[in-house]
Amino acid sequence: MLTGKTAIITGANRGIGLATVEAFAKQGAVVWACVRTQSEEFEQKMKEISSEYATTITPVYFDVTKESEAKEAVKMIGGYSKGIDILVNNAGISVERLFSMTSIETIGNTMEVNFLSQVRLAQLVSRLMVRNRTGSIINIASVSGIESEQGSIAYGSSKAAVIFSTKTMAVELGKYGIRVNSVSPGFIDTDMWKNRDNDVSDRIMTRTPLGRKGTAQEVANVILFLASDMASYMTGQNLVVDGGRLGWGY
Repeated sequence: MLTGKTAIITGANRGIGLATVEAFAKQGAVVWACVRTQSEEFEQKMKEISSEYATTITPVYFDVTKESEAKEAVKMIGGYSKGIDILVNNAGISVERLFSMTSIETIGNTMEVNFLSQVRLAQLVSRLMVRNRTGSIINIASVSGIESEQGSIAYGSSKAAVIFSTKTMAVELGKYGIRVNSVSPGFIDTDMWKNRDNDVSDRIMTRTPLGRKGTAQEVANVILFLASDMASYMTGQNLVVDGGRLGWGY
């Protein structure tokens, strides 16, 4: 599905990001796996996946919130690649805190990581995509950006911004052959959910028709679909991967 394609994936060291690296590698993509902090464990994992699927995976280290670092990373990747075909904006943080107890600083930081960094990378990478008049950008949002939830003023607001900005990017970049879509996971079995309040987790499970948490691999499969030519006429869409949770109603 992705043979000959070059992809940038942020937040590639765990959860949905790591699952997406593996899904893309399995389908023949050349992957630039981006994380903030270098580690032997991460590099070894990338080598293992690269070897298993006989493709190239290159670790890249930079902080997505630092404009200078992001620019340097994209410049470096662009210098080695004939073009960037896919960007998966996955890096993010989760904050669960009541509105009255959430500082403006916390909200600002969450917006910087989850929303502004995505816009920044999309701007930088889309400039390379425009040259070849093709490309697919997938921004990772969340059902928290659609459905109001206690304790989600920072996280939910940042993800709502991701969904809106995705549609705007799609409108503006479509004339260059660049597709932009978002994916909104629900209750997924990743580290991000491990520290959630048990009452919140239990309530969400009772409202999930499939009756279970999703897996990172299931989300990665949707990202893979959007990145591939199978979704060649899809842009400006937000695909919800939540086991039917939003269909339950508010």
